[in-house]
Amino acid sequence: MPVTSVGTEGRLRDLAQTTVSRSGCDLVDLEYRRESDGWKIRLFIDKPGGVSLDDCRRVSHELGTVLEVEDPIPHRYILEVSSPGLDRRLTRPADFEEAVGKRVKLVTRSPVQERRNFTGVLVSAVPLHAGEEPTLTLRDDSGVEHIVPAGCLERARLVFEWPQASEDRGGKQHAARPTPKSSKRKGR
Repeated sequence: MPVTSVGTEGRLRDLAQTTVSRSGCDLVDLEYRRESDGWKIRLFIDKPGGVSLDDCRRVSHELGTVLEVEDPIPHRYILEVSSPGLDRRLTRPADFEEAVGKRVKLVTRSPVQERRNFTGVLVSAVPLHAGEEPTLTLRDDSGVEHIVPAGCLERARLVFEWPQASEDRGGKQHAARPTPKSSKRKGR
């Protein structure tokens, strides 16, 4: 029976979850798809205080070893491990709860209040309750609040706002830097 990408992705997610947890991090998201340069397994990991390049390298090495032993993928692939980034996707209920009070961008599959794109501060993320659809309340830049059913979302992500540049004594301006990425290649 041939391995499907859905079955393979589920197996990858299980292996990644176990490996990432063992290393003291959380698996935020996993992507498994074919791109122009071949198949990619892209993991996004995090932990309180953020992940370092060493965390990404360690998870990449450990998961690479697990994938070599378990061999769930019948073709060549590239393994990438990184932090979710400053403009991280919001996919899990916990992501939305942590994003309350932060600037987000929501895109819906179909129009809500005659629009599909919403950008503003996430005011609330009502958790799942039996029989009720979770909702997100977002306040846009004009102060208008929009209620968006979570089931209508196509995608959601944080919107990173650069801090005001500060000058050091030498007159140089400083700003935040993006988080590093590590990768591992498997050949067959």
